[in-house]
Amino acid sequence: MKKLIIILITVYCGINIYAGDTTYYNAIRQSLKIAYSAYIPKNYQQLANVCERIALVKSHEWLPYYYCAYAYINMGYMEKNADNKDKLCDKAEQFLDSAMRIKPNEPENYIIKALIYYGRMEVNPMIRGVLYFPKSVNALDEAEKLDPKNPRVFYLRGRSTMSMPTFMGGGKEAAYPILQKALILFSEYKTQSNIHPNWGKEHAQILLNECKAEINAKK
Repeated sequence: MKKLIIILITVYCGINIYAGDTTYYNAIRQSLKIAYSAYIPKNYQQLANVCERIALVKSHEWLPYYYCAYAYINMGYMEKNADNKDKLCDKAEQFLDSAMRIKPNEPENYIIKALIYYGRMEVNPMIRGVLYFPKSVNALDEAEKLDPKNPRVFYLRGRSTMSMPTFMGGGKEAAYPILQKALILFSEYKTQSNIHPNWGKEHAQILLNECKAEINAKK
């Protein structure tokens, strides 16, 4: 069934994309369903492939480039080899640059920028943290300025805070209220369409549960 969906997406991208400005939405939506069905590289490569084809035609639209960047940075997180992780971050950044040229004041683009900085830090946290952590903070700050109620800003802040040592103000107790706020905002958040960014809620809930369990264990 999944192979049939992929074939249909490919045909759709090759033939029907010229009909109107939003005709590509269904192709992206179906690719996102596949990506979200299992967090594995091939599903996100499929998303990237579909969105790259769309971007060739819809070069004035930011969403195809955004999802290319989103797909490649997620593949970067899955990659264990440091050199390959960097290459995937590079690809994500190239597509994000295109998305930002089209829509420079889009908060979701800055959120992906923060994800890319986190991905680069993963290669060597001790050495790269000094360079990329402040950049990730700045990217999320910019996203919040543009959209103060965007839940992904607080989800990523909470996730980042969890991974920081307690002496730096991190840890699960510090992350707990940030993730609480993220989930409140997720419950209130309305997307512009069924393919505009809407990810993060499920993982935010998982992280909040981890924080809550540790806090309760200390009581």
